[in-house]
Amino acid sequence: MLNGLKRYWATILGAAILASLVTFGMLHIAATTIGGLIETTLRTKAEKFSDLLLSDEGNVNAFLTGVSRKADAETTIRQLAALADIDSFAVFNRNGEEVFRSRSDRYEWLLRDRPGGISSKDRLSDQTMGKPGKWQVVHDDGRTNPSVVSPLVQDGQTIGYLSVVADMIDDRTAYTVTLRDAALSILLLLFTATGVPLLIYVRRHRKIAEADDRIQFLANHDPLTHLFNRTRMQEETQRILATSRATREEMAFCFIDIDGLSDINDSLGQGFGDELLRIVANRLTATVDRSDLLARIGADDFVLLRRRVTGPDDLAAVALSIKRAIAEPVELKGQTIRPNVSIGVAMMPRDGRTYGELVKHSELALFQHKTSKTGHFVVFEPHMDEEVHRRRQIEATVRDALANDGFELFYQPIVDGSGTQLLGFEALLRLPDPAGGYISPVLFVPIAETRGYIKEIGTWVIRKAAEQIALWPEHLFVSVNLSAVQFRDGDLVAIVKQALDKAGIPGRRLEIEVVESLLLERSDDILGQLNELKALGISIDMDDFGTGYSSLGYLWRFPFDKLKIDQSFMVAFDSGEQNVREILGTIVSLAHHMRMKVTAEGVETKEQADLLHSLGCDQQQGYFFGKPMPADRIAGEILSRYQTRSGGSTEALPRPALGRVITAV
Repeated sequence: MLNGLKRYWATILGAAILASLVTFGMLHIAATTIGGLIETTLRTKAEKFSDLLLSDEGNVNAFLTGVSRKADAETTIRQLAALADIDSFAVFNRNGEEVFRSRSDRYEWLLRDRPGGISSKDRLSDQTMGKPGKWQVVHDDGRTNPSVVSPLVQDGQTIGYLSVVADMIDDRTAYTVTLRDAALSILLLLFTATGVPLLIYVRRHRKIAEADDRIQFLANHDPLTHLFNRTRMQEETQRILATSRATREEMAFCFIDIDGLSDINDSLGQGFGDELLRIVANRLTATVDRSDLLARIGADDFVLLRRRVTGPDDLAAVALSIKRAIAEPVELKGQTIRPNVSIGVAMMPRDGRTYGELVKHSELALFQHKTSKTGHFVVFEPHMDEEVHRRRQIEATVRDALANDGFELFYQPIVDGSGTQLLGFEALLRLPDPAGGYISPVLFVPIAETRGYIKEIGTWVIRKAAEQIALWPEHLFVSVNLSAVQFRDGDLVAIVKQALDKAGIPGRRLEIEVVESLLLERSDDILGQLNELKALGISIDMDDFGTGYSSLGYLWRFPFDKLKIDQSFMVAFDSGEQNVREILGTIVSLAHHMRMKVTAEGVETKEQADLLHSLGCDQQQGYFFGKPMPADRIAGEILSRYQTRSGGSTEALPRPALGRVITAV
């Protein structure tokens, strides 16, 4: 309401003034009209009473001389005057001297209607008597009964003067009521005729103004968080940068990204993701200074222009306060979520003097922070430009590989504990580099996950691996690694079943490897899908066992078929770390007691292979038994080197690989 008064105060004031003028005008007209009506009525009464006195029945001479031919002449005149609502009357002789007054207006309490009348010795002024013709002089103060003076003319001669005081109180009241009602009706009609269109105009104007305000707001603000949008942020930043060139003010441009917002949208729904965005925006607003600029410029991206940065410690304190404020727990759909953000910072003027440069460089620092996952923020460094350029090249290569079937699968052999029999292969994804060689999965897999390509890639891997293992001996299996993204939509089981049916192989020939981090969130949903895969005969393996903090907690929640010991244990064994043998023996014993097999990864030396064999490890995998290679080399280099379960004439240990190479799986 206050906003409406502020906006339309001039219109309201003008309407009030107009209404006041109309009201006062109507009151003035009414008062003037009432006065005119009273005067007209009084003149008529006085004229008729004068005619009555001048008639034969009036005996005007009796009032002028005091001698009456009729005894009841005065009484009759008084009665007629009373009937005509004449309160009192007075007769003056031709000299203007009062000779008869029906009652004393001055001493009314003492002298009422005295027979024969009274004489107050009042006299008319010469100015009044000097008026020519037949005239009337009216006196009306609007409060008391009015009076009128007129000459008594008989046969063309003025024989005296008559003063009449009429009882007009009832008439005045009646006129007032009538004119008041008429005035109110007119005012009501006037206000209705003008007020309704005015209200319609004001309401329409208000709606237009609100729509214009809304348009202006949406043109400058994000509709969800009510923060500045990209356009307004650019304008305001450029304005501040223009003045800072003269003041040499040092500022920090922070690019803030909410980690995992897409997962929240997928699991809880878009509405809860929007609610989280509003909460984060409110927390950011409460954290920054009033002189700072804050905007939302992307789906999960915010930018902050922090002014008057005094040094690295000040910047670190700002980043820490932002992360702490945002990390407060949030209840969404019955789940407690602790939001986290990554922050990239570009300093002004060192890292940029325009809005575009600051956004570009702070976003590069953000990518570095998301990749490194260390510290509260990352400040832009010039070398990051080259890294981003490389990332973009890799992303383009990933897109091209998806569109043109450009990915390849390499297969690394998995042998039994003695190292003499080939049991299967692990399928490893490779991306050819247009410049030659292959791009490491460590580089392209995170990019594929960030850009949303990983599910499509994972589906291709499952189908391709199933098709390939169908071409090799029936007792061999192939294992593939799954990403958490592949479980998100709930169609993984259908994809795997379709791949098995198309390849014509049973489920026992496919093994699926998952890491423990997959089960940390939405474990019930994921465990349900794993159980469905297990029902198809597929072996479910926990990969990288022993490197996490919660692996044991899932061993009784889900009946895994196999544990894969991480290759870091082999590195630790070669480095002479204490208790490695004991820990490995404990893992093998634990798995066997829970009816699970054990596969050790990263086996690269005979000593490692002998150790694992002595501990009862079921399967071994590593460069000592064969490095990953394309499918067309498997038959000549792997299948022929191992005795298979179908029977073979020789048992030979594999040739050790030339050199120790750590391969990303």
